[in-house]
Amino acid sequence: MKKTILVILAILMVSCAHRLQGLSGQLQTAYTEACTKTDNYGTIDTYEVINIKNKTTFKAAEYIDCEDGRNLVVVTWEGTHDKKNANLAAGVMTNFFEHFHAGKHVRYLLVPEESGENVFVYKFEYYEPHRSILSF
Repeated sequence: MKKTILVILAILMVSCAHRLQGLSGQLQTAYTEACTKTDNYGTIDTYEVINIKNKTTFKAAEYIDCEDGRNLVVVTWEGTHDKKNANLAAGVMTNFFEHFHAGKHVRYLLVPEESGENVFVYKFEYYEPHRSILSF
């Protein structure tokens, strides 16, 4: 009985992993066809402090010069879709721009229409900071 349950759980885990990989692949294909993928992409694992065995893997990829003129970064992750992982995904975005666009002025915004479960899509643009002159 226990072996049967373990086999069923293993099958369910594998099918979930394939579903997530398929979703990530579909996103990659959709943006690859409409945009230019840059060399700015990567994977990072995060671990729970309380239970080091609990790991979440985040992937981020940058797409520029999309057909509609946008520049995008797509963040996907495997694991649960909860507030903790959503906050970690937002942190991945911050680190992404600090790493790949250090010293540049970048403004980015979540695109809710294209974001979903375990996928966040951010559009970004470069900007020139405004200098203000104070008079006394």
